Amino acid sequence: MKSLFTAALAGLAGVAAMTPAIAGTYSVGNSYARDCWQAAHTRDHDTNALYHCNLALEQEGLDSANRAATLVNRGVLYMRNRDYSSADRDFKRAVSANVNNPEAYLNMAISRLQRNENDTSMMPWIEKALALNTEEQALAYYSRGVLNERNGAIRQAYYDYMKAHELAPDWDEPTRDLARYKVVKK
Repeated sequence: MKSLFTAALAGLAGVAAMTPAIAGTYSVGNSYARDCWQAAHTRDHDTNALYHCNLALEQEGLDSANRAATLVNRGVLYMRNRDYSSADRDFKRAVSANVNNPEAYLNMAISRLQRNENDTSMMPWIEKALALNTEEQALAYYSRGVLNERNGAIRQAYYDYMKAHELAPDWDEPTRDLARYKVVKK
């Protein structure tokens, strides 16, 4: 028995509301890197938060993992300010500093999705984030679902939205997107 998946086109409102993935690591103690992480985590994105990120990167002698995490956190702050070119630059630098930082890959994809890009070349970034066990699993599946849907892979999009919903049942966007689908058994 086959199932047919259809989705009503609704402009994918959830993408605009997508929350960037936070780096998930920070320097211990009272440091600028910790302040940067906290600002990204609490969704603060004023110039003082960016200043703390800059100070951490310039003055704290961070190891590669903490440098990558701080770059991701600063990139998240840039992304929230819609400064996508600076955000993308930081995410790429984070990958250069630590190729095993899943949040850098996920945020590179989210940055492009928020600009309504549909290029499937960002799919490997989402896959890499999942393979590296991103702390934002639901967001990764949701992002992959959005990209799949935009590119006509409706069945895969449905399964990704389902997985995002299973991982974060209280998150509204996957639930709303799933409501647009109708599964018909043949």
